[in-house]
Amino acid sequence: MNNSMRDTIVAHFESRRREELDNLIRRHGGSPWSAPALSEAPVAIGLAEGKILDRFFAGGFELIVLLTGVATRRLLDEAAAVGKLADAKAALASAVTVARGPKPVFVLRQHDLRPTHVAQEPNTTSELLDTLAAIPVAGRETLILSAGEIFAEPAETLRARGAQPVELQLYRWELTDRDAVRVGQTIDEIVAGRITAALFTSQVQVRHVFDVAARKRQLPELTDALRSRVIVGAVGPTSATALRAYGIEAHVIPEHPKMGHLVLALAREAERRAATVEGAV
Repeated sequence: MNNSMRDTIVAHFESRRREELDNLIRRHGGSPWSAPALSEAPVAIGLAEGKILDRFFAGGFELIVLLTGVATRRLLDEAAAVGKLADAKAALASAVTVARGPKPVFVLRQHDLRPTHVAQEPNTTSELLDTLAAIPVAGRETLILSAGEIFAEPAETLRARGAQPVELQLYRWELTDRDAVRVGQTIDEIVAGRITAALFTSQVQVRHVFDVAARKRQLPELTDALRSRVIVGAVGPTSATALRAYGIEAHVIPEHPKMGHLVLALAREAERRAATVEGAV
């Protein structure tokens, strides 16, 4: 299996754990091509955010929904910066807390905290809503710690069930000019046939890559390459759905939505294709 991706150049658009993903690809015989397509920029704490934070520090929320690890870390870092870390930890400990997946759980554990509930894999909005469905929410003051942009769910469903949700966004997703240049170079390589696999680990990466392709007027060429020549991997169903919106079906979606499983699934697919080619000769 170590050589199953021999001669395979694997483009990926991960930024936060780029080195880890590069090493995983090398371990399975591939050559990584990194093109970060996502940055997380802190949202400045204004009057509206400050009021929500003060309410949180005072224990004003009975239910707290943690959508991402980045947002959870930002919350606790902001609390520490204003001398309210003890209050923040007490507020989290006393509320019913729901984590969408393992990343918020990891951040909480660093502060000796545990969530009340954790959504099941693959940790999409669907699993989160299933988890919330088992929790009484009517009349509960609810804090939703948002991702890098605000989505309709879970606030819409919680409101319909009688909860009183408030959303707090502490960071936003961006594509920097520098990263856009690298993504553009990657698109050129894919279209030219020099990249043989592409991995997507978030729906926002998908959107940013195709936005760059549209600006470069290479959207048809990129779409054709991803459909016909490139092994396309998505870390989970959310990324796969985002690709499908552009007419791309992911060839590789691992059973568990983790990068290690994604690279292993890619290696197996590369090995399968190589065996098919050898058998046809």
